[in-house]
Amino acid sequence: ALSEASMPAWRQGVAVGGLGAAHVWVVHGDGGLDEISLSGPTRVVEAKAGALRAFTVVPEDAGLARASLDAIRGGDADANAAAIRAMLGGAPSPFRDVAILNAAAALIVADRAADLTEGAKLAAGAIDSGAAAQALARLVAISNEAA
Repeated sequence: ALSEASMPAWRQGVAVGGLGAAHVWVVHGDGGLDEISLSGPTRVVEAKAGALRAFTVVPEDAGLARASLDAIRGGDADANAAAIRAMLGGAPSPFRDVAILNAAAALIVADRAADLTEGAKLAAGAIDSGAAAQALARLVAISNEAA
């Protein structure tokens, strides 16, 4: 079982909860990641409505397969850009799955999804519909205008 003593993220959860955040997940993914991991369990401290709760999630909770850390390791800027374009184009890959998994958690925190399975379906839908690619294109356009 998770406990305050076994989980360094607990203190971060206490801090964000004390700042009045409505709903936050502080995560520590398998392999030392600061995001939810595809490679194994992720420890989560949830701060919600002034209360803290610690639990563990795994990719299978969202209906996703596990993948090694090497499978999502980035490369140079060109390789990373190509991976993002492929992911936003709907190509199946561990890059897509890790994006869906972390978006699913964000949708829970935003009260748009009840659990990782529902969040993953919503996130995959945003990718498959082209909405995620359109949002990125708008961000790029705005960034270029500001530059």
